[in-house]
Amino acid sequence: MSEIKDVTNIDAERESGIGSLKNVIPPNIRMFIADLFGSKEAFTEEDLTGSDKKLLKEIASKNLKKGSIDYGDYGIKSIDQPLLKNITDSRYNLKTLLGKAKVELDENGNLVVKDTFDFNDKKDVKNLEDLKFALKDIWRAYKGETGAAGVGGLYSAIRQGAKYLGSGPGEGAPVEINLGKYKDI
Repeated sequence: MSEIKDVTNIDAERESGIGSLKNVIPPNIRMFIADLFGSKEAFTEEDLTGSDKKLLKEIASKNLKKGSIDYGDYGIKSIDQPLLKNITDSRYNLKTLLGKAKVELDENGNLVVKDTFDFNDKKDVKNLEDLKFALKDIWRAYKGETGAAGVGGLYSAIRQGAKYLGSGPGEGAPVEINLGKYKDI
């Protein structure tokens, strides 16, 4: 007979990875869904897998002197790649989680990446006409006729939809990822 596992200890479950979405759903997708539902819960290092933290440390440490990470710093060309290929790549997932982000050392010498999960091209849908335009715009993005996020397809449509449904500049959830002591990197 199999043993029944106690899943009521959330901390133990998080540690083991069982029941933890971070081991199944990439961070960019988790934040995107949370943003669509209006969540303002901060995203921290606890929300990344160990391998994502390690990769982000590498990227952030290379850009500390500059003070920021830009889209090109993630080391992946994703614009003309299939969505499934992109979402299985940690560099892509970090790129679309953070985009442009601040990199700094805190008072304790920890390397910290800060951002707000938002969409800088946000457009409000205030009435039925706006909704009609938004739906047409999303469809045109899918066909590759509009939108700055690709050459058509599912990702272009999703990203264009986020323009209408996601948080506007500075309105999304805070992202503050402490990557540990800079000297240990």
